[in-house]
Amino acid sequence: MVAGVVRSQTLEEIWPALEIGLDDIFHQRRLDEKRYMQLYTHVYDYCANGPRDDERMETKNPNMDLSGGDVYYKLADYLAGRVEKAYQEAAALNDEDLVRRYSGLLEQYLFYFKVTNGIFSYLNKHWIKRQIEERKGGQYYYVYLLGLVKWRDLFHMKLDERVRRGLLDMIRQDRDGNPTDRALVSKIVRAYVMLGISDDMIQEQPYECKRSDHTFYQDNFEAAFLKETDEYYTIQADKWLQDNPFTIYMQIVERRLADEADRCTQSLASCTRAPLKHKCEEVLIQRKIELYQRDFGPLLEDQRDDDLGRMYKLCSLIENGLKELRTALENHVTRNGLDVLAAVAAKNPNDPREFMSSTLEVYKRYHGLVTKAFQNEPGFIQALDKAAENFINRNAITEHFGRDGKHSVNKVPELIARYCDSLLKKSKDNPDDSEMDDQLQNVINVFKYIQDKDIFQQYYTKLLAKRLIQGLSASDSAESAMISKLKTACGFEYTNKLQRMFNDTEISKDITRKFKEHCKEKNAQFAVDVNVMVLGVSSWPTLPLVEMHLPHQLTDVIEQFTGFYNTMHTGRKLRWSYQQARGELSTNRYPKKYVFLAWTTQMAVLMLYNEQDSYTLSELIALLGIDRPALLPIISSLIKTEVLKSVDVSKDQELTSATPDTTEFAIQDKFQAKKFRVDLMKVQVRSEVKKESDVDTKQIEEDRRVVIEACIVRIMKMRKRLVHNELIAEVIQQLQRRFNPALPKIRAAIDSLIEREFLKRSDESMNIFEYIS
Repeated sequence: MVAGVVRSQTLEEIWPALEIGLDDIFHQRRLDEKRYMQLYTHVYDYCANGPRDDERMETKNPNMDLSGGDVYYKLADYLAGRVEKAYQEAAALNDEDLVRRYSGLLEQYLFYFKVTNGIFSYLNKHWIKRQIEERKGGQYYYVYLLGLVKWRDLFHMKLDERVRRGLLDMIRQDRDGNPTDRALVSKIVRAYVMLGISDDMIQEQPYECKRSDHTFYQDNFEAAFLKETDEYYTIQADKWLQDNPFTIYMQIVERRLADEADRCTQSLASCTRAPLKHKCEEVLIQRKIELYQRDFGPLLEDQRDDDLGRMYKLCSLIENGLKELRTALENHVTRNGLDVLAAVAAKNPNDPREFMSSTLEVYKRYHGLVTKAFQNEPGFIQALDKAAENFINRNAITEHFGRDGKHSVNKVPELIARYCDSLLKKSKDNPDDSEMDDQLQNVINVFKYIQDKDIFQQYYTKLLAKRLIQGLSASDSAESAMISKLKTACGFEYTNKLQRMFNDTEISKDITRKFKEHCKEKNAQFAVDVNVMVLGVSSWPTLPLVEMHLPHQLTDVIEQFTGFYNTMHTGRKLRWSYQQARGELSTNRYPKKYVFLAWTTQMAVLMLYNEQDSYTLSELIALLGIDRPALLPIISSLIKTEVLKSVDVSKDQELTSATPDTTEFAIQDKFQAKKFRVDLMKVQVRSEVKKESDVDTKQIEEDRRVVIEACIVRIMKMRKRLVHNELIAEVIQQLQRRFNPALPKIRAAIDSLIEREFLKRSDESMNIFEYIS
């Protein structure tokens, strides 16, 4: 039996049917599934059962080592012919019609290439794939890409300049506000992108192009588009500036940037977004930056926050666009702050409320501007911080209280501390908890800018001590909240003593309760009710200690409490500060009864007048066992309140060292007051007021010396070895939250530590320090 041999058809036999089928596809004639499969089968049969090896050797093309090469070249010629016909049709159109026709033709041909790719898929999978992988002579493409290449080379490149010009004209009309078909622009742009066929695409996409190399698009369209954009907006920017104020110009720029971003999203390739944005910002902002800088100051003066916010957004888009604006803000805020505080200095330079309200007015105005309009940009925050530090620490008020042409470093810390005192002290105007917290935060907002926070600390400590000892605090929670805010701002060490003071008052309440329980158990009765405060000497500011004889009603209680306390704590010594103690005295010598609220020292003087109506100054000194300088302000306060009188001293006159010892002071028999309770403590003589307002400069310098030395030791213990300038810089960086350490003080501290053998100079260099462990 002889087997039958199936003869494959030749290319000349199958091509007419393929060509008719391809024509039908192109003209969108109906092609059912059966017909489609017939065309596919023609290609399959030929490629699978084509000429044998010996027949292939006779071909003119050496790359035809698999059946299909002649089909590939035949198809390539056919596609070229089809595209050439499309070119002939489109070339006769004007530019505008050409763009529209281009879109329609491309859509038609893309569909055509896709269907053709399916019919010749077997060719793709075998012969074309083999040629591409082995990279044999010539350039080969999968069928779909082959169609695109023919379109690119035989249609697009011949019309490229006209298509590009038509697209740019449409975009210009769109920019001018004339209705334009953005979808049409998008289609042509996608064509530019699609025609970017790279070697990688040929390798990775065997059946259909799904991605593109943007190089073709960028070279043939984007570059010209960006050049057109530059020219267009250069002309328009000058026209807008000529016809409008600069604030309107910024609004136009803001809209145009948004329009361009929208146009790019709708019509252009994604790769164009960044260069288009950069080009528009360069032309409309960078080249006009001097105008932005010129108008920034006037907008600040006029408080045009919306325009300032718009300017910030625009200038932030370019490199270094905000640098000059930050400097301008710093200078403006500094000037504004100095002007406001100059007005305060002219009116009442010693009023803490005026100082704080004026300072906060400036701070809140520009903090709000930085927060909202400038979106808390770090550079503007820093500019505001520098400006606030400038005008808060050196202004007309500090100049007013300065000496020898120097500004006072104490006055601002004092004013802020006194303002805190007015907030935290009991009064009928005390705010609720929420408002109190807001006001305390306002204090911190100003406090953080003062350079000498240790001076504030000394003032604040004195005033806190007074509030706690005299029971003047509005609330414990407010006091605690303020300490907590200071701790957050300056650290634990800064508020350690303040917290211990606050704790001492709480512990004292418990001690007093236990003492009263002890007295009750012992059936001890006293002529007075008593509350005792036991204060640690290391935490509290130095309290005045006046030696004097007290009435027995008080000494009995003091002796009893001292004995009780010694049973609780051994090795501790109590010292009594009579000038800080207070009590109540009931009168019985006036027609109307009164209760005097008095210091213990005042009480001791007044209770002597139970024995007689008048004493000389020397007699009072002897009876009270008190030093003359300590007694004079006590007598002065009682004369000012008209409880005592003297024929030799007027109500408004203060006793001095020149006051004769023979001066007599008598009880005022005709004393009258509107209220039943009369506060004798509120009257202070000038010497006492001065003591409260003074800070111990020597103590501050000593405290700073200790802090600087401790900081140096801490740094060197960690770093072991440091160059002189690096050590100085680290010390300043660590201490500037509390005060600005002077360079001579740092150097003196280093020398002291070397002398005491905490540090030594390196053998290598005198400029290098080493820690001695």
